[in-house]
Amino acid sequence: MAYFVTVATVGAITAILCLGVNISWGWVGQIDLAYYAYVAIGAYGALALELPKAHPTATTTNSYLLGLHWPFIPSLIGATAMGGVAALIVGTIALRRLRGDYIAIITACAALMLTAVLSQDNKLVGGYIGMYGLTEPLNSVLKLGPTGYSYFYLGLCLFALLVVYLVLERIYRSPFGRSLRAVRENDLAAAAFGRNLFSLRLRAYALGGAVGAFGGALFANYLEAWNPASWSLLEVTLLIAGVVVGGRANSRGVIIGSVIIESILPEVSRLFPLLTSNTSIGPSVASILGAGGIIIMLRFRPGGILRERRTTDRGPAVSLPAGAATLTMAESTDG
Repeated sequence: MAYFVTVATVGAITAILCLGVNISWGWVGQIDLAYYAYVAIGAYGALALELPKAHPTATTTNSYLLGLHWPFIPSLIGATAMGGVAALIVGTIALRRLRGDYIAIITACAALMLTAVLSQDNKLVGGYIGMYGLTEPLNSVLKLGPTGYSYFYLGLCLFALLVVYLVLERIYRSPFGRSLRAVRENDLAAAAFGRNLFSLRLRAYALGGAVGAFGGALFANYLEAWNPASWSLLEVTLLIAGVVVGGRANSRGVIIGSVIIESILPEVSRLFPLLTSNTSIGPSVASILGAGGIIIMLRFRPGGILRERRTTDRGPAVSLPAGAATLTMAESTDG
């Protein structure tokens, strides 16, 4: 049962991360390869806000910034804001004059640069060792045992997933969400109707970064540590796979796709080491299955398991009487 709780908790957090990917790619149509960098910023930010001041010793030279020893909720809010601000900065550079593949290249470069900086400098967030030492931040108040706390944190992550889902669904159906989808379908037509393309894309990009940082903060509090090995471009690819398989721009489909790619397939891949002599084949098989899922869905069902819901005009049909169109045209010509 403890193993099931672990899988379910990670699945709920990765579903939140997939919903963040869906904002930029599903709603606006721009691929963001820097997305997991915002997840990492949220994770590092939460740890830096919740942990006490760093005290390097003769045997431990790594350190980190801040160490404010904040409670869980303010740290979660602060880490989410950090991810949103970081996405705002990168988006200002990447989205102003670039489109399509160029945005993917710029965001990938931003993620690689951030990885290099954070992993090489031991004074920022601990370098390659990363940040660690957080122990069940809410349990100092709840006083639960290990099993009780794991159930509590699973419930917390499921509640957070529900809140993120409801908020994003509300935004999706709002005029802002409709404008984003208009930009995705035909940006020239959207601009002709007075839409500010750069502003719309930038706000969506910052929102996606904030959601990613929120999920990263939950992840760091669950793992109680974070380091550069925890985030890479492969992780972004798997999140995109969840969106493709589940259904682009469909939040419910994205959650289903996330569960398939991030929870079910990794558990299936654990069976392969039992069938072969290679005990480390599991992660590779999971990546192959995820990539295969993308190829199969793009070939046979491009819209995903649950396709995007299209809004239709359900008003009464208006029909002109016979000859009315001809009469109207004649009157217009005479005039």
